[in-house]
Amino acid sequence: MDKLILSSVTFFSILLASAAQAGPLPDLTAYGNRWTITAYQDSSTSHMQMATQGICFYPAGTSGTQQLYYWVSDTYPDWNGRAAQEGDQVFMHGDFGRDVGHDAMQFELTTVSKADEAFGHWQEWFEDSRYGVTITFANTKLRRVGQCRWITFGEAILAAEKLAPKFTDAGDLLVAPGGLTEKQSYQLLSK
Repeated sequence: MDKLILSSVTFFSILLASAAQAGPLPDLTAYGNRWTITAYQDSSTSHMQMATQGICFYPAGTSGTQQLYYWVSDTYPDWNGRAAQEGDQVFMHGDFGRDVGHDAMQFELTTVSKADEAFGHWQEWFEDSRYGVTITFANTKLRRVGQCRWITFGEAILAAEKLAPKFTDAGDLLVAPGGLTEKQSYQLLSK
């Protein structure tokens, strides 16, 4: 009986030690650091899809119980920021358009695999001298889609600054990652 208890204790000790060395899971980079993020118009009765962008996550250490990340879009120019993860919950914020536009996302990872998915909320706004100009409150879906072509965060930042402007299928210039077009921004800012 003592051998059975000793064997069980040894087995669980090894299991816990290996889990501690691997780091907490889920992890935004463990199975590939490239994700797509899609915005769905929250105020639409059909939750109309707005835009999908690519995001690359890079480890930035830990703070207490949180894993920290840098992130950079590989599809929308000059869009990047920071993220913090605690368990399944991830909180992100970032800037675009030379820091004139801002984003915040909160989502929960629902699976742990090479095809992770996450669901949550996305807020986007333009800077102004008062309260900010709301672009959208959106629902969001994220999906892990593989590895980013840029190896380091530094490479990603430099390359992302050189990305070409993004256009809709109809040829309209996107002025915000969530899907706001130039025409829509004129209407929004003239209110």
